[in-house]
Amino acid sequence: MRWAEMTVECAPESVEAVCYAFIEAGCGGVMMTGEDPVKVQGSLPVTDELTGRMNALRAHLDRLPEFGLPGLKDGMTLRYAEDEDWANAWKQYFKPSKIGRRLVIKPSWEYYEPQPEELVLELDPGMAFGTGGHPTTRLCLQVLEDYITPGMRVADIGTGSGILSLAAARLGAEVVFATDIDLLPRKIARENVAINALESVVHILEMDTFDTQAQDCDLLVANIVANTIIELAPEIAARLRPGGIFLASGIVDNHCALVSEALEAVGLKGIETRREDIWVCLVSRYEGQAETDRSALTRAAQLLPPITAEKGQAD
Repeated sequence: MRWAEMTVECAPESVEAVCYAFIEAGCGGVMMTGEDPVKVQGSLPVTDELTGRMNALRAHLDRLPEFGLPGLKDGMTLRYAEDEDWANAWKQYFKPSKIGRRLVIKPSWEYYEPQPEELVLELDPGMAFGTGGHPTTRLCLQVLEDYITPGMRVADIGTGSGILSLAAARLGAEVVFATDIDLLPRKIARENVAINALESVVHILEMDTFDTQAQDCDLLVANIVANTIIELAPEIAARLRPGGIFLASGIVDNHCALVSEALEAVGLKGIETRREDIWVCLVSRYEGQAETDRSALTRAAQLLPPITAEKGQAD
């Protein structure tokens, strides 16, 4: 299959909105590099739907200034690649790396001799987000290492390559339920689960099945974007048992307070914040609040750039 690879550069303040636009256009994930500007790259399959998706993506990105966000540094660049070309591009820079105290991310095509204390995750990201190379993923992996205890029931929303689910399993989770809004990451995540022989622990589910099974969790992780975390906050709280932990990442620093406010509104009390570059991972504990503070939740959503309002134009 041929792929259309799209690249833009944007200011840090715009990166969440840009990532959201790529995902809404149908990209299974995005790759981000740099700090200011941030380079965002996503890919779409070359099908009959490509032109419509590309036009919707461009229209969405052109409207960033209407939401009070800096526009793109330049226009969108586009190149076409075959599956094999894309895979070889990944192999040029994706090398074994240690994250935190014990976790090692190893590409499936690389040899690595682990130390006795190390937990190796073998990964082939394909076209899905999540290799451990981006700060949001690294933050989540580091926090998982500190909060996962043996026997936990874990959920992973927006699983991408499945990297966080695999880490939770290696760290001792008894069962992990994971899903992604897009079909391609779910397929890739299932392949990575099989590579690591973790099928009995990690279950990559269709979204409706995830809704019914990912309940009464000890820990839930979502490495997505601020707007989606706020939108899903009541649902996330409902999936956690009292005392359960929620890890929220994919958030830029200047949106941290608003996301924290939204999580507090559904009974998720902040206990720790970790940062790398412009990115934040929020750690919260569910206190079993009986009723959502709808006014606080609405306020937080309204103060973020309203990128969800353009959903219909980006589909």
